[in-house]
Amino acid sequence: MDDLLIRQHLNNTLVETNFTQLGTIYRGKVRDNYSLPDGRRIIIASDRLSAFDRVLTSIPFKGQLLNQMTNFWFEQTKEVVPNHILDTPDPNVTVVQEAKPLPVEMVIRGYITGSAWRAYEKGQEVPSANFPKGLQKNQKLATPIITPSTKATTGHDEAISKETILKKNLVPKAIYTQMEEYTYKLYDAASKLCANNNIILVDTKYEFGLVGDEVIVI
Repeated sequence: MDDLLIRQHLNNTLVETNFTQLGTIYRGKVRDNYSLPDGRRIIIASDRLSAFDRVLTSIPFKGQLLNQMTNFWFEQTKEVVPNHILDTPDPNVTVVQEAKPLPVEMVIRGYITGSAWRAYEKGQEVPSANFPKGLQKNQKLATPIITPSTKATTGHDEAISKETILKKNLVPKAIYTQMEEYTYKLYDAASKLCANNNIILVDTKYEFGLVGDEVIVI
């Protein structure tokens, strides 16, 4: 995709959808979601650009790129952890199995950088992370560490410890244990794939949901 093509589509971006015939719509910062009565959800990745918890503008083909990248990773890891993907009928569209989102996001770090480094450098605690002394910025950790966060409906997600999650019963212990296991498996698989392509997967975040009693990545 060249610069000229992008410029030609600056006034032709997918800002939002309004397919009332598909049922109830939930519009996130970037994606439009339609819940169908048969247990499926249609997710349309728009060209909206979100930063600092608000939509700033729209960029040609951004939704298509986002959707195709997302589905690439779901496809690569479908044998590792079950996911919600059913079909991708269009570059901007994914059809998924409706799931009940779990209110905790699993952030996993293979290196100490970003917000974790800033807290560590100041001597502040990072919930659920028992970092050893003497680490340097951007240093690879001996083993990846999970630092969960809340899943905020508005504003910023906030770091939260495993102990607090279980104490408040945000997620039952058995389900949280499954989420931890899946998070480590996903990060391991993704890190190896990245390494084979000369890319370092520093850290990432996974979201999970329930379909009945089954935990899946969403």
